[in-house]
Amino acid sequence: MRLHKVEHGDGLISPLLIRFISLVSGMRLPDAARLVFYHKKFFGDPMSVWTHAAMRGESAWTVAERELMVVMTAKWNACPFCIGAHGAIVARVLGRPLVEATLEDFRQAELPTKLQATLTFLEILTRRPDELTVKDARAVLRREVTPQALEDAIAVCVLFHITTRCADTLDYQMLSERDFDRAAKRLLVQGYAFGKGKTPAHPDHRALADTVRQRVLEGPGETDATLRQAMAERATGGPPLEAPYDDLARQVGKAAYQVTDEQVAKVVEQAGSERAAFELIVASALGAGLHRWQRGLNVLELAHKAA
Repeated sequence: MRLHKVEHGDGLISPLLIRFISLVSGMRLPDAARLVFYHKKFFGDPMSVWTHAAMRGESAWTVAERELMVVMTAKWNACPFCIGAHGAIVARVLGRPLVEATLEDFRQAELPTKLQATLTFLEILTRRPDELTVKDARAVLRREVTPQALEDAIAVCVLFHITTRCADTLDYQMLSERDFDRAAKRLLVQGYAFGKGKTPAHPDHRALADTVRQRVLEGPGETDATLRQAMAERATGGPPLEAPYDDLARQVGKAAYQVTDEQVAKVVEQAGSERAAFELIVASALGAGLHRWQRGLNVLELAHKAA
């Protein structure tokens, strides 16, 4: 991972907990979990709450269908770690052949019509959010997908739009197929928030998204909130920033898989610490995700009103 502090944990408890979990599980704790343990109140805690609720809470979508949405979001964002991690979860439920067929061409895979229509919508939302239209939302609603179910799907896509950008920017270490499968087994049982394996009620996505936004972009941190907000805005094509922040924010927003060690190192040096750089990276990823969140909701609401 590009930030050693994130990899090894901060404070007194997290490093010990990371070592303990790795020892007990017999495998290296995945970097996705290490990120959750780092600077927890800033990002890990609110992000985990929303993710767990969206992925394991009440929904018209099954757990496997939501995980398959994640797999495709990861593919569209070119994030091999998330493809491997979430593909392993789907494979445990629906079989590896279906995962491979969906990755090859979800329109030709043996998926429910509702899911195929929703994936078509999510692909536009991910790759070309500004081109998403009311017509695209209507096409999904006509497949007997309820407005609430489409909002659930948008939330899943946006959450992992943020997550994949963090994964690629920080350069998560890939796991073996065996370890991905072992991690998948745990995630199916426990979910995405430690100690919260129970199925939550249907989530209030808008409130949960706003909690993450407020904490990351407006709350206290090692960096100035104004700079975090500017990084988030720049990740969606907003006004230029001074070097080296501009280069990193643009790259995280455009194609995080192309972020380089040098770009991250320059921000660490300029910001003054890895913790500060972490805040700015998360802010950039969040900005790119929340841009899609708002776009998806706006289109959905207009389509629902018209119907």
